Amino acid sequence: MLLLARASFAVGLALLTTACHSPSPRPWLRYELDGPTDLASLGSGRFEGVVQGAAVSISLADQETRVRAVVENRSDETVAVALGPHAGAPKEVIGEVLLRQLEGPAVGASSMTAYAAMTPVAVEGGWRATFYLDQPVGREIKLGQYFVLAVQVEGAAGSRERVYLPLVAKMGSGRR
Repeated sequence: MLLLARASFAVGLALLTTACHSPSPRPWLRYELDGPTDLASLGSGRFEGVVQGAAVSISLADQETRVRAVVENRSDETVAVALGPHAGAPKEVIGEVLLRQLEGPAVGASSMTAYAAMTPVAVEGGWRATFYLDQPVGREIKLGQYFVLAVQVEGAAGSRERVYLPLVAKMGSGRR
């Protein structure tokens, strides 16, 4: 009986020691709208609008990517698209971008490429650019962090239009 008690004590002590040295679960942080925007809200952290004739949709609800933006160019002209913080854009890579045709197979499409903030990406007519911004301000997200996401589209004639999405980091719900 004494041997069983000692064994139980040793197992309990080992479990307690392991639990004390295990890292705590990391909370899921996400961005939420924190001010007015020219984009229409679709609810659940999703927004859309038209900028220089290109359809722009933004999702903040994806647990895998902090900000996912899709720009579809249904015109015949090439547009230049740039995303990132409105002020103080980092020079580091903030995510990745993927170019694909709107219709048909991905002929001549690129693979995912690194994306630095506010770097113009040419989106030809009939193509889409999907931006996966994991660190939109150039560093890991922190609770309460505020920034204004700018989406700029420049048309073939050189005219530019920007829309803004003011965001703040909040605790996410669900499992990460």
